[in-house]
Amino acid sequence: MKKLGRFAGRLGKPVVRQLYALYYLWESEHTPKRAKMIIVGALVYFLSPIDSIPDLLIPFGFSDDIAVIALVYSQMKNYLTEDIQEKARQAADKLFGS
Repeated sequence: MKKLGRFAGRLGKPVVRQLYALYYLWESEHTPKRAKMIIVGALVYFLSPIDSIPDLLIPFGFSDDIAVIALVYSQMKNYLTEDIQEKARQAADKLFGS
């Protein structure tokens, strides 16, 4: 998650919180395998240096990453528990120093 730390400011706190939520959801033993596969795909896309829109193209570089994360997050909302959402919020707060 080095990329997340380096680019958190450009992504914004809501997107970072969604990334953490997806990560914690992937870690959960209660998450169905199909959902985990979708989450892995989104996280790999985010972490991959190969991108459809290179991240260095400011301000558009992260638009594809953000779109993928937002889409997968919205599809996984039924699986997100209060505990996972709270862990994600705390992790994002810690990263942003709030």
